[in-house]
Amino acid sequence: MKERHTALLEYVIRHGRTEVNTLAAYLHTSKVTVRKDLDYLAERGMLKRERGYAVPNDPGDINYRMALHYNNKQSIARRAATCVQDGETLIIESGSTCALFADELAKSKKNVTIITNSFYLANYLKGYTNIQLIVLGGTLQPHGQSLVGPLTKSAVGAFHVEKIFVGTDGYSRTAGFTGDDLIRSDTLSSMTGSADHTYVLAGSEKFSQPGSVAFLDLKDVYEVITDGEIPAEERDYLEEQGIIVTIA
Repeated sequence: MKERHTALLEYVIRHGRTEVNTLAAYLHTSKVTVRKDLDYLAERGMLKRERGYAVPNDPGDINYRMALHYNNKQSIARRAATCVQDGETLIIESGSTCALFADELAKSKKNVTIITNSFYLANYLKGYTNIQLIVLGGTLQPHGQSLVGPLTKSAVGAFHVEKIFVGTDGYSRTAGFTGDDLIRSDTLSSMTGSADHTYVLAGSEKFSQPGSVAFLDLKDVYEVITDGEIPAEERDYLEEQGIIVTIA
């Protein structure tokens, strides 16, 4: 995705429903170019189009979350892909950064098997033939396009892998990594039990929002991959807990 696309998305997310004329002036480009950009972004579900306007998605929708801090998420995804070798089997949880990470694996690795509870991720990778996908069963959460609940927990129990990659809604020193949804957090907690090492893919903004439901103790985290804006004191604290902190 081009820098102009990211700038357009961030403007629409901040300002809401926005005229094409306004976007053309803001981006110093033509209305024709803006309309093409809007077509590109709308096809990928990152915003909605109305006649003469760009409209942000529902904030609870995963496509909306994908658009937030997109460049940072892509950098984190690329760095995380270097942790995976050809031929590995791993678990990837639902979430926007996790989907970008899976996409990077599909572009750069061979014969990787991905076990996931994310319909969104599976759809993201549907055009690749070098990745084997195993989608866990469960109850579908439409906004996040993820599968959760007792069936998901039972299904993931059939697997044991070396690595799981997860996202997070928040963080605190006392609670560890946290989510905003009880059922998803409970499911994710079970999923991490099927892996030897847990990798957390988290933008720096997550380290200043505590979240409401704890799902992952710091003692159970192997590595955190984040961006360079993580507060220095939190990076130091994580490393003091024996966690590898990698800056994308």
